[in-house]
Amino acid sequence: MLPGTGGGVGTRRRDAGFWQGSMRGRRGTVLAIATLVLLGGGWSLFLYSNLVDAEESSDLHLHVEEGRRSTGEGGLRQRLALLEEGIRGLASAHLEEAADLEARAETGSAGEGLTLRQKVFVEGEEVAEGSAQSPPPPVVQTAQEVVAQAVEASRQAQGTGGEPGRPDLALEVQKAADAMRRRRGAEAAEKRRQRMEERLAERARAAVPLRPRRDPPNGTVLTPAELTARRKEVEDAMLHAWQGYVTFAWGHDELCPISQTGKDDFGGLGATIVDSLDTLRMMGFTEEYERALGWVRSGLNLTVDFNASVFETTIRVVGGFLAAYELTGDEVLLKRSLQVAERLLPAYDTPTGIPYGTINLKTLAPRNPKWASKASSLAEFGTHQLEWYKLSALSGDRRFADLAEHSIRYLNEQFPGQGLMPLFLSPSTGKFTSRRISLGALGDSYYEYLLKMWLLKGKTDDMYRAMWEQAMDEMLEKLVLNSTEGHMYIAELDRKTVRHKMDHLVCFVPGMLALGVHSGAVGGEKGERYMAVAAGVTETCWHMYDRQASGLSPEIVTFRAGGAMRDGGAYNLLRPEAVEAFWYMWRVTRDWKYRDWGWAVFQTMQRHGRKEAGFSGVKDVREAEPTPDDTQQSFVLAETFKYLWLLFSEDTSFDFETTVLNTEAHPLKVVRQPLSAADTDTQR
Repeated sequence: MLPGTGGGVGTRRRDAGFWQGSMRGRRGTVLAIATLVLLGGGWSLFLYSNLVDAEESSDLHLHVEEGRRSTGEGGLRQRLALLEEGIRGLASAHLEEAADLEARAETGSAGEGLTLRQKVFVEGEEVAEGSAQSPPPPVVQTAQEVVAQAVEASRQAQGTGGEPGRPDLALEVQKAADAMRRRRGAEAAEKRRQRMEERLAERARAAVPLRPRRDPPNGTVLTPAELTARRKEVEDAMLHAWQGYVTFAWGHDELCPISQTGKDDFGGLGATIVDSLDTLRMMGFTEEYERALGWVRSGLNLTVDFNASVFETTIRVVGGFLAAYELTGDEVLLKRSLQVAERLLPAYDTPTGIPYGTINLKTLAPRNPKWASKASSLAEFGTHQLEWYKLSALSGDRRFADLAEHSIRYLNEQFPGQGLMPLFLSPSTGKFTSRRISLGALGDSYYEYLLKMWLLKGKTDDMYRAMWEQAMDEMLEKLVLNSTEGHMYIAELDRKTVRHKMDHLVCFVPGMLALGVHSGAVGGEKGERYMAVAAGVTETCWHMYDRQASGLSPEIVTFRAGGAMRDGGAYNLLRPEAVEAFWYMWRVTRDWKYRDWGWAVFQTMQRHGRKEAGFSGVKDVREAEPTPDDTQQSFVLAETFKYLWLLFSEDTSFDFETTVLNTEAHPLKVVRQPLSAADTDTQR
């Protein structure tokens, strides 16, 4: 059917009236269709196939009398009017769909569009291929204009005594076609000019050389007073970010500090509030914490009509509630975490038990995005385990642990001896749908959770440790490379092709390696190799900041064929991964340089990110004074400021032996007692 005609999709049948039209009506129809074919090309053929299919349906002309669509002088007029109506409706639907897709891509939202990690993956694909995808040609608008002009020409001809198929109509249509071709040519030329200017401008920015590579500072031992002063500055930054959110975006997911409003990329679940709970508590902001807790008690709406990321909702909301519960013992937090997790359960209802990536919080309908070929991503289904195991341990309901752990056990059983895993797996077939391997976007936290699940379970489940060690051994063998400038980086693998790019997200790897060695997951010579790689990649992460004109790291860097470092995605979201690495490396090595590096990064964030109403990411780190992006990401409060605060705090502020941080930096206490079979309502 054609959109806009008011018809449904009925059983296809021939309408006798269609074949009873006069020759003039039929000639008019042929002329109109021929005009479309000549002027609209392949798109016109598509429109015609839709028209024929719809005319053969009993519902197309639902409100048009038989005589009006079959015979007489008005036959052509009615047919063309219906043609115009149908094509306008179809064009409108396609334009709305295109606008919707464009808006999703621009927002990168966690529900209806792309999550931030998905956005990084998509942009990384473009960087790796060397060029961005071209926008689709404006064929919909062109076809719409052609039909409108053809119809208008027909009406004018009939209004002046002309008859369908006469030369005066053909002449008018030909004039409209000529005008359209001229306009299309002018529009195409203008678009080409604009694209060329954009490409030249981008090349000019990319051609600006990075700052020369220099040796990082060795580190200066600080007095207790100096450490306290730095810690207080971080606390002040956290409080500034929180107060801006409270003033301008209370109850929304995130603050827009430039426009001083709020936005809801996570379904209005108060992402900043939940993400900030444990940070506020750890830093001693009691009054601010109590205000946040009050919203959790009365303001949280879990039935909003929103397609939420199961991954983001788990790590931010479930993880945030559980961490705050363990810090305070407030039962409402445990209750809320159970309520959220219950609404995510339908995502696990798949043939393999591998969960879908998205679920509608109102209808509880799960799905996977079309752009991922309806597959689930490795990081998203492999990063529920900490939160759901802890929830089962605290609630006594083993369903959550069993469902989440099944995903990892499935990989271990189906792909034995394989460490590095491709990024996408079908929850229907249980087979990988790609061969792309990355420790960046859509792969990263799967590996992190292998190690941390071993730690959370009190080092009792060696499956997790063994899978992690195998993956890290393969990473060291296949992906760890050195550039000609001396930068150690972690590349990606697509089948047998090495992609020389590294996301800022990958800067979590050094901290993970250091934690693995510190905790005894590996030791001896292998542990030394792990620490050498951790040190080398951490230094590269520092250079990603130091070599930019702004002093902020880009989202992606590339090393073309192992050569010089170049910018990929030039924006910066004030991400935590680099300062996370600095903190872990400081705690494990006691090398003061990591505190110096963290301080330098924090000062740059203060200089470019701190605004009157909060903190903002920037659009282009290659500029000395970059433009803000008007978003204060909730992870800035959950992770970035927390890691910086821990970096300048005493070791007693965080105990590696008793606590594990989830991928959103929410602290969860080690579970000393294994779950028993009695602690279950429904086991898989």
